[in-house]
Formats: sequence, C-alpha cells, structure tokens
Amino acid sequence: MPRDGIEREFKSMLDGAAERERILALIGGSVKFLVQRNMLFDTPAPSLGKAGLSLRLRHENGLWILTAKGDPRERRTDRPKLLTHRGEAEVAVRPAMAAHLIAGTADPLAMLRRAEPAAMALKLADAIEAAADGAPLRLVGEFRNERTLCATSLPCGTELSLALDRSEMPDGTVEHELELEIARGAVAPAAAWLEALMRRAEVPLRPAHSKRQRFDLAVARREGAAPACARP
Repeated sequence: MPRDGIEREFKSMLDGAAERERILALIGGSVKFLVQRNMLFDTPAPSLGKAGLSLRLRHENGLWILTAKGDPRERRTDRPKLLTHRGEAEVAVRPAMAAHLIAGTADPLAMLRRAEPAAMALKLADAIEAAADGAPLRLVGEFRNERTLCATSLPCGTELSLALDRSEMPDGTVEHELELEIARGAVAPAAAWLEALMRRAEVPLRPAHSKRQRFDLAVARREGAAPACARP
C-alpha cells in the first residue's frame, strides 16, 4: 500500500490465456498464485459505481480485506494511456466482522474509517457517504479472480509487482488483464519496461477499465440493461 494512498498502476487487457502465458514466460523470477473472491458494496441505484467509487471486501489466502478506491482525482496519463492514479485505502477485517458485512448487519463505512492510510481512508469514506446520499450500502454482487503475481524489477533495480489476472464476471464472461503497480518516481522507466515486454511477447497494449467498471458492465449485460457506470 503506497504511503500517500495513491495507487499508480498500468492496466492492459489481454486477449485470452495464450497472451498471458507468453508474458509470463518472459518475466521469470518468483511467482505466487492467489484465488480472490471480491464482494462489492453499493446502494440500490448504484450510486458508487456512477460516481466512479468502489468499496470491496476481498477474501484472499484466508484473509479478509476491505478496500476503497476511486479518489475524485482519478485520471489517466497519455503514456501509454494505461496509467491510472486512484485513491486507495484498506483495512484487514476479522472473519466474524466479514460475515456481518456480507449479511448487512455491520456498517462498511465505519470499518473504512479505520483503514490506512488514515487521511485517504477518511477522504474516500466521505466521498462514498456523499455519493450514497443517505441510501444504505449493501452487497450488490461478486466476482472471482485468479491472480498470478510476479516479482520482477527494472534494469535500475527498482522492484515491480506485476499481476496477471483471470476474472470471472457475473454474466459468465472470463477476462484476462495485466496490472503493473509502480512507485511514484518510476513511471517513465516502468512505462518503457512494459512497452518493451509487450513488444517481445507480441501482445498489444490495450487500455482497461477498472474491475469495478467491468463488473457493472457485466451486470448490465446479464440483466439486459444500460450500464450504470460508463466512465473510462
């Protein structure tokens, strides 16, 4: 978790498992496999999705983590139009509390206000509360994610965390994605490294919506309705 609470991440969609395997073969190094269950909270509207905010409870490796994302300062850069900056705060949740959150008998905003970094957690909690406008937050659905986490580094020695994700969305769609989280001062060298990696793998760079946005699109497809969240 970045100390300033800003997630800086390159995101690119992949066209299936074959592209994923070509990238993985080029990276080498240590690999960790994670199975993630992601449960999303919103109002019936859904107000958070429309505001570009996300409140998620994730189960991973026996742990529960409540995460908020989507600072109003979210933006994309022009190189290579894959870099996102978003506010992020998270807090570990005990299994008993996770059960209450899922059942709707505990307030996820109260838990979020205890998250780290504290300043970003409070800012995101206020933004979510404002977006909800008094409507209750409830579990609106979930998706499963299988993550291959690769530890690698730039030529200068800066460590990188690259994730290759396979996500199963609510309408049955299976999506593949690359995520590369970076530190503030490593944007330019990380962009060059990623571009070179993708050229070697013969995989084009494809801008990606957030998983929350793609979840909303999948729900809309399943229900035959217009998507609630259409922000890029």
